[in-house]
Amino acid sequence: MKKKNRLLKWEKAEKFPLVFESPTDSDFDKFLEIKNSKDDSEDKNPFKTNYDLMRMTRELIFDIKKGIPVFHYICPMLDTKELELSYNHLIDSVIEGNKKDIESAVINILGLATALEVPIYPNNEKVEKELSDYYQKLIKNGFTAPDEHGNDVKIRPVNSKKMDDFKIDMVSEIDLTKFWSPTDLLLLKQSVKEEFLKLNNAHRTLSMLELAIEQLETLLDTSKRNENSLQNCISKNPILLGLDYAKIIPKHKLGSEFEVDYALEKFNGLIDLMEIESSTLSVFTKQGNPSSYLLHAEQQVIDWLDWIEKNNSYARNGLNGLISPKGFVIIGRTSTLTEKTKASLIRRNKAFNGTITILTYDDVLSKAKSLRNILKTETN
Repeated sequence: MKKKNRLLKWEKAEKFPLVFESPTDSDFDKFLEIKNSKDDSEDKNPFKTNYDLMRMTRELIFDIKKGIPVFHYICPMLDTKELELSYNHLIDSVIEGNKKDIESAVINILGLATALEVPIYPNNEKVEKELSDYYQKLIKNGFTAPDEHGNDVKIRPVNSKKMDDFKIDMVSEIDLTKFWSPTDLLLLKQSVKEEFLKLNNAHRTLSMLELAIEQLETLLDTSKRNENSLQNCISKNPILLGLDYAKIIPKHKLGSEFEVDYALEKFNGLIDLMEIESSTLSVFTKQGNPSSYLLHAEQQVIDWLDWIEKNNSYARNGLNGLISPKGFVIIGRTSTLTEKTKASLIRRNKAFNGTITILTYDDVLSKAKSLRNILKTETN
């Protein structure tokens, strides 16, 4: 493995053109005349191409003026009287055109600056988001530059980061012998902020889940269970059914024919359906056959799903998210099941192939506890 060493970058001396800040005296004029006479080019501009300009740039400052991206070039200037080198706001590059052309031009400037390790700064906090968006597109797609024949080709700077480099779990792997620009730090800053937000949301979600589990567990452990309280616990705590569900809508009508016990609305707006039966009802008979209560609940959900499939457009008038919903049946207790009927319930769920899922109240509690353990691991 090649040893990481930042000093290796400077083994080969690089020479850059300069802009002269003060009027030159006669001796310096003679020096320039001799120097320029050795140059075959008639153009004596110190930066003949964008590449030359970028090579002599100390830093780029990104801004947006009246909706138009602007790059301010900070470059070295030589005071020929005092022989002092200073850095000044030398030139502005105003990016105009249609949206596609502007995006391409901005990304090309960012790509060239990244390749030459020229730091790019946002001029203020207001333009951080735009700069970050452009920089992410550079990282993902590269930029365009002319090849030796003048044809535009796609290029990805060899020193460019990958989006995975900005993941929070990669912070300890940051290679500080490589160039990290202010734009890299900007993406890293956003990644850290997003991670903190996720952790904050995870802690809040975990607290809600803890309370719901405690409530459901207490109601199930009571010798004289209150079935209304049990159903209310599940219907008021959609998190017990997973992180997908935002809310539970009771008693939703399907035309004039059916009334759904509960519609489960996901965060993405899609809807699933749920039938909640009593926890005291048997799931299977003593002979190991599905009980009449289970069959009735299953048929209820099947009727709902069939009606929605036949009346899809009409069904969505009431709930836009009713598109190929899944059904849930919650019934009985796991403690009433034998090993044989537990296996039968697994086979029954497999036969429905995800269209309908049958859960006992203990299954709901167990799944919620598993989710809690996952959240605890992620927040620690």
